[in-house]
Amino acid sequence: MTFTESAPHSYPHELSEQIWSLWKAASGADTLLDSAKNLNVFLSIAYQASLLMEEGRPVECRIALLGQKELEPSGLTCIGFHAVRFAKRRIFAEQEVRRLSPATGFYRSMIAVEWSAQSGFQISGMIHTGAWSRDLTVAVDSLNHPIPDWLIIHVRGPGNLVIHRGSERIVTLLNGRVEGHGFDLFASSWFMERYRTIEDGLAGEVTSNLPGEIAIRDDLAEQIGIAFMRRVIREIRNSRHGGTIVFAPRSLMANLLKPSGPLRAKYRIEERCTASPFAVILEDVTRRLAHFALLKGESSAGWREYLAWYEEFPYTFSQRFVELALWLSDLTAVDGCLLIDHNFTLFGFGVEIQVPSFEDEMVYRALDIEAQNCVLESMESAGTRHRTAYRLCREFAPCLAIVVSQDGAVKFVASHQEKVTYWNHLDF
Repeated sequence: MTFTESAPHSYPHELSEQIWSLWKAASGADTLLDSAKNLNVFLSIAYQASLLMEEGRPVECRIALLGQKELEPSGLTCIGFHAVRFAKRRIFAEQEVRRLSPATGFYRSMIAVEWSAQSGFQISGMIHTGAWSRDLTVAVDSLNHPIPDWLIIHVRGPGNLVIHRGSERIVTLLNGRVEGHGFDLFASSWFMERYRTIEDGLAGEVTSNLPGEIAIRDDLAEQIGIAFMRRVIREIRNSRHGGTIVFAPRSLMANLLKPSGPLRAKYRIEERCTASPFAVILEDVTRRLAHFALLKGESSAGWREYLAWYEEFPYTFSQRFVELALWLSDLTAVDGCLLIDHNFTLFGFGVEIQVPSFEDEMVYRALDIEAQNCVLESMESAGTRHRTAYRLCREFAPCLAIVVSQDGAVKFVASHQEKVTYWNHLDF
């Protein structure tokens, strides 16, 4: 279904109304707050804080609303958290959040807020969550590191709030619109089917000649590839310089980069010397996983075993993925896009997209993860970076573009069901 719309903008009061009904039905928000009105106050302070700057940097932090007993050290130690309680509580206000945000690194700490009818909202301390949310298993934190069912606000930039119940996202406010549960495109059937049918797959083939003839399931390469792609996107987003990644099949690269093709690479990589550092790391992980399976008497292993045995892997494996993601993020800072295949092999950066335009160009905005319902929009409402991505995917359907704006918005662009479609990706 396709239609056009002019959606009104939403702000904290719409957010609080939606969250209140969901939260109260699921876990009884009234045990912490007595009304949606007070919830709106909580969200409004976070919203106002998101519009501020601290020493030239946008405010980014996590804010957790919890009860007094939930800050007790004994209850947090068992999940790897460490509580820091202030000797004197601070009033929960946007300027206080601004001042505290540099001390609570987004992936390491949260600001702890309590509420009472007598004192209102107060900042009672901080919760150090550790560096676990920066490793490769960021997409499955709830499996490895359970987060209590706190109401947690992720302040991700000006006017951008992502509301969680523990590790579960409830709703997102982005660009003045409530985006509901948001889209995790890696969970869509079209995304996985697309890359299972392309000749080199999402993360290449699993290595052969493993010790003891252990069978390694395909889901290992797929899920590590997805987790790595998430990490690259997050690093580009956190860098605040924006960037575009174009994924294309290796077999299409020669046509894309030929003199009459749509891509002009200022820094083109010599194809005869092109290798995939991602594939090298993945092969090392696969061999180590097979070795563990052999020791444990298992005949096969995959993503589930990788998660279960993750702590037995040397930290260097995770760090190598992180360093590679940071390197690819740095390359997107150069004007132009980053061109890679589905094995994360680099073919060029500083790549200019040159696809002819025409009048009244349109693009479809997906309203659901499978793009069964879409909104037709004019390309003129988008910036140059987005328009060139739309045109490339229109002319070369196997390509996928991921566009990260300087404000942190992330869009996936693809030719889907013979229509150029984009999705707002909200899984940060």
